[in-house]
Amino acid sequence: MYKALLASIFVCTYALASAGDDPRVRYLGIEQGLSNNAVTCVCQDAKGFLWFGTYDGLNRYDGYGFTVYRNVIGDSTSLAFDNIASVKADPHNNIWVSGQKGVSILDPVTGRFSVPSYISWDGGAPQKVRESVHCIQTIGDRFVLAGAHRNGVLLFEGRSRVGRQIPLGELAGDKGAYDVYAIEYDQRSKTVWVFIQNRGLYVLDVDHQRLSLVNGAVKNAFCLKLDNEGTPWVGTDNGVVFLDRTKNQYSHNYLPQSSRVVSITVDGRNDMCLGTDGSGVWTLHPGDRLAAPLLSSTGTPLVNSNAVYALYEDGDGRRWIGTLRGGINVIEPKTSSFKTITYDPPGQKNIVNNFILSFCEDADHNLWIGTDGAGLRFWKRRTNTFRTYTHNPADPGSINNDFITGILRDSQDQLWVATWFDGVSRLDKATGKFTHFPCVNPETNTEEKHVWALVEDHNKQLWASATNEGGLYRFEGGRFVLFDEQVSNLQALTEDREGNLWGGNYTTLIRIDREHKKHTFFPIGYTVRCLHEDREGRFWVGTQEGGLLLFNRSTGTYTRYSTADGLPGNTILRILEDRHGNLWMSTYNGLSEYQQGRFRNFSPSDGLQSTQFSFNAGLALSSGELAFGGIKGFNLFFPDSVLQTKKMPNVYLTQVRIKNEPIRGNSRWVTDRSEDNIRELTVPFNQAMLSLDFTALEYGSTDKINYAYCLSGWDKGWSYTNGSRTANYSSIREGSYVFKVRVSHADGTWSHEWELLRVVVLPPWYRTWWAYAGYVLLVGGLVLLYVRYTRGRLRLKYEVRLAQLETEKEKELIERKLSFFTHITHEFRSPLTLIINPVKELLESDTREDEQERLPFVYRNAQRLLSLVDQLLLFRKAESGSDDIKPAPVDAVALCREVYLCFVEGARAKKIRYLFDTPVEALLLYLDREKIEIALYNLVSNALKYTPEGREVVLSLREDADTVLISVADTGIGIPPEVGDQVFDKFYQIRRSDMTSISGFGIGLFLVKQFVVAHGGEITYQSEAGKGTCFRLQFLKGNGHLKGVVIGGENTGRSSLFQEIAETPDPTRAGDLVSGQKSLLIVDDDAQILSYVQQVFERHFIVYKALSGDEGLRLAREHRPDLIISDVHMEGISGIELCETIKNDPLLGQTPVILLTASASANNKLEGVKHGADDYITKPFDRDLLVARVGALLTSRDRVEQSIYHTITTGDNAPRVSAEDKEFLDRIVAVVEAHLEEEDFSIKKLSLELGMSHSHLYQKLKDLTGQSLNGLIRFIRLRKAAELFIHSPYNVNEVALQVGIGDGKYFREQFHKQYGMNPSDYIKKYRKVFSNKWHLKRAP
Repeated sequence: MYKALLASIFVCTYALASAGDDPRVRYLGIEQGLSNNAVTCVCQDAKGFLWFGTYDGLNRYDGYGFTVYRNVIGDSTSLAFDNIASVKADPHNNIWVSGQKGVSILDPVTGRFSVPSYISWDGGAPQKVRESVHCIQTIGDRFVLAGAHRNGVLLFEGRSRVGRQIPLGELAGDKGAYDVYAIEYDQRSKTVWVFIQNRGLYVLDVDHQRLSLVNGAVKNAFCLKLDNEGTPWVGTDNGVVFLDRTKNQYSHNYLPQSSRVVSITVDGRNDMCLGTDGSGVWTLHPGDRLAAPLLSSTGTPLVNSNAVYALYEDGDGRRWIGTLRGGINVIEPKTSSFKTITYDPPGQKNIVNNFILSFCEDADHNLWIGTDGAGLRFWKRRTNTFRTYTHNPADPGSINNDFITGILRDSQDQLWVATWFDGVSRLDKATGKFTHFPCVNPETNTEEKHVWALVEDHNKQLWASATNEGGLYRFEGGRFVLFDEQVSNLQALTEDREGNLWGGNYTTLIRIDREHKKHTFFPIGYTVRCLHEDREGRFWVGTQEGGLLLFNRSTGTYTRYSTADGLPGNTILRILEDRHGNLWMSTYNGLSEYQQGRFRNFSPSDGLQSTQFSFNAGLALSSGELAFGGIKGFNLFFPDSVLQTKKMPNVYLTQVRIKNEPIRGNSRWVTDRSEDNIRELTVPFNQAMLSLDFTALEYGSTDKINYAYCLSGWDKGWSYTNGSRTANYSSIREGSYVFKVRVSHADGTWSHEWELLRVVVLPPWYRTWWAYAGYVLLVGGLVLLYVRYTRGRLRLKYEVRLAQLETEKEKELIERKLSFFTHITHEFRSPLTLIINPVKELLESDTREDEQERLPFVYRNAQRLLSLVDQLLLFRKAESGSDDIKPAPVDAVALCREVYLCFVEGARAKKIRYLFDTPVEALLLYLDREKIEIALYNLVSNALKYTPEGREVVLSLREDADTVLISVADTGIGIPPEVGDQVFDKFYQIRRSDMTSISGFGIGLFLVKQFVVAHGGEITYQSEAGKGTCFRLQFLKGNGHLKGVVIGGENTGRSSLFQEIAETPDPTRAGDLVSGQKSLLIVDDDAQILSYVQQVFERHFIVYKALSGDEGLRLAREHRPDLIISDVHMEGISGIELCETIKNDPLLGQTPVILLTASASANNKLEGVKHGADDYITKPFDRDLLVARVGALLTSRDRVEQSIYHTITTGDNAPRVSAEDKEFLDRIVAVVEAHLEEEDFSIKKLSLELGMSHSHLYQKLKDLTGQSLNGLIRFIRLRKAAELFIHSPYNVNEVALQVGIGDGKYFREQFHKQYGMNPSDYIKKYRKVFSNKWHLKRAP
């Protein structure tokens, strides 16, 4: 019994120690990427990266992994050696590394190492530091000191890579040959402490570069450290001592055992940590006399190696311990709110001891703990002792099984225990014995041993759920009875505030009806692991792999929360609620707190036992603490004390790779950098494949940091990495970009954006600015060449066009001149005709009456001829500029009135309202009377000429103070707007269809402008098509404007030229209309020619006159004259066009036409004959010749018509034509009658039948009959139609078709013209008579 008691006491005492809260220790070694587990030194640079020197290379640690630097044989930019003794970061963040082969300096931007040099104390050339160097120390931001094995202190100033050797003055000979093992700098006192082996502790005066011995009592040391008060501590072969500066003597040894101290660190509280070679880590607190070993609560060392060569404490209080065999040990500061409770009794260390499955709290706030294989454990918290209950086969009162799935303290304070392999047991606390209560299924008569959960409802009813096809049992009558076989495999069981019992199995949530067993099943699709109703009445369901469900018990619907919403995992093992209503959940990936719609996650870095927790292991204690059990013990914490740091770590770019090659080999791409950062890369287009590594320097909870990155200007949004810390980009187009990173902690709060790198991607050569400049220049050159070429072409075209225009202008001018002279010739011939013929008649006549009648013609036309000659002379003078004006005082009103009176009769004859309007009676101007008379005459003449009948022409005169305005306004046809000032050009004539009968030479307005401008005046006009034109002549009063001109005397008479061109009214006589006379139509645009020809023929003919071709054609169709005499040259329709129109007209085609022309050209005569003219007479013509030609043509026409008529009607034309001609006509009649029904029978077909040309046939038939071919064919058709009307019963339309005339209307018109009656009247009159009495002979 005594032994059992001792054993019990031993267990409890050990358990007390095992329940202590040890600091969390992490291990970093070769498994995590460390180059070697022998770590000799450690330092932290300005950014926060940790650097570790080992026996095999330099390591940089960023919280996630190591970047290793080693010597590469043949690469002078690599680390010079791998066995490292010391590492230090200078003020510019260059990394100084020392070892047995000297010093290497790392540029962290390029990743290249360099070897510094030094100048010996006695001068000489710089030499590389190749000897062993024990230590490196920085002195503020000015100096770097190296402690060399045989070369003493080497001092490097600023950025210089050439140092100076500090001599030791007390040495004889080589004053630089001393061994420095440690250097420390006291920032407060600006003191540099140097320990020289075999000599002692010195002070270095940096400014004077002098070493002074302080104390030589300790000759050899392996480390030197200053505490927070500036006291130097020296690590020796036997321990550690400090120098009492006041006494200048060393203290006692603070190490309780003899051991070499090789490293020392001091924290902010002046606590000291000592690293030894063989005795592990020791701690020394202020006031302690001796150091104590660093052990766990169980008495075991916290560090995994006893050779500790490097100690360093970072700003967060985290200790980094470098060992020779155990790599790096990291001791986290005790800042965690999560307390981890473990149980490891002596000699029984087993993983199952701390695999927790269930909890239960008793009335005294002690904790019952169920394990997965280690039995039931009772933790008496006040004494921190444990008692364990395990299964003992030899003891029937022991617990039935060691796998405790559930523990329940009922309302009677009895403890019930559910086990996995042996049902339910109840503990008798007084005796410590267990009573077994089986769960028997009456259906299968088997015991359900896999009991998972125990629940007592509000009715004090105890329930037990079994799994693995087990059912739900109710405790009745001292035993568990199966409740309902419908409810099985329950993984969770609870009762809500309304008294409803809820359970969940592998797929379904079940509301259990305890009275009627009408349960309600809600399919979930996932295993239900836990159920909880919070203080607000919300019902939460934790599932395995299905996340957290907020279940609506009224509708059966739910809202799911998963890892996408911030959960650390989708398997919810246990749900607890703290006193503030926040939910705490255990998962397979740590703990999570749900607060105000957000999740806050926790991991082992926060002090959790591990990431994995157990199914039922969760309990809210009466103290407000929460307990969650896992596979390495359980965590106990107060939720209010769990604080999560809001400090965001700094983010740095750790590596840049271009086309998978580190930037350290491509530093030529770095275009901007700080001392230790790459700020900008400039890469060509074909190298724009980047891999960017980045990290947030957080060494305590890297697992909870999330990253997002964005290449601004390229990415459309942030990319979330899900743990990755590398951004890869390929085929980046040219441009400027900024690489940004942001980080977040577990609560989802994101930091600001860190701009880590600017990336400039150069365009390919064909998209560079100079290429575009080249393109622009090339395009510009091409455009310039094209422009020059085009301009050359345009210039050439312009010159050609200009030449063409000049040629055309010259040609037009020549044509105008030719036209002018043609018209002048025509105008000459007309007066000559009217002079010569009357004179000839006078010579042949002896009567006075003939003289009186003809002499006015002779005089008037002689005057006209003289006027034309004078106008030519004036035009010539005006064109050559030699026609000077001769101004004299002239009454402008009288002048205008005289011009006005010259046209009164002409206006009356044209029925034009003609007015002269002036408010003054007399107005004296200095004018050349002759030229202004001509100008006004031309303007008024044009106005009357272009004004239709019934309209108005007004000549007006107005004055003001300095000027006189004379205007001629008409309401005629107007001048087209496009004409503009061309109207004043010489020879210019407006060609318009409505000006057919108006002739001119195109020099009138030219002369007007010349005369007005010569007087210093101005001529303008305003016109609107169809409404009229107004010409305005403006003259200045007085003669001051007439410079260099001789002023003549007053002139009041008419000029001779004006008298010549003024109209003389033609006498008109009305001839008698004699019926039975033949009629003549005379067409000429010269009224005097018309009058003369009328005079010649009016005694024997009915004469019709027309002043234009249009009017002549109208009169010809209206009166059907026997002969037409027409001038050739007329405005509008010419004489030749009129002849052609008449000859092609079915009614007028037989009418003879004589053309009169002033041209004697044979071509003109041939042109007239081609268009059907019967004769061609040249002006001036002989009267007798004209009369003879007219008589001959009319006689010939009568003879042929009689012959044709007689031939057609009687067939007998022998008396009138020769036998040869009769045969010819008979052939024509026969051919026509053979094709009588062919409507399209033409002259061409007739010519082919007769074998004659069209012109020959036409001329011969014309000579014989005076008729055209069409007229003859039509005559034969109508004759045949008359015969059919008499001898056949056909109606009009049928007969018309038989004779080849398809147009009934045309047939009736032509028949009426031929026989003087309509076809229907002809049938009524002759059909019966001729069919009985007369017989018309057919034409042969």
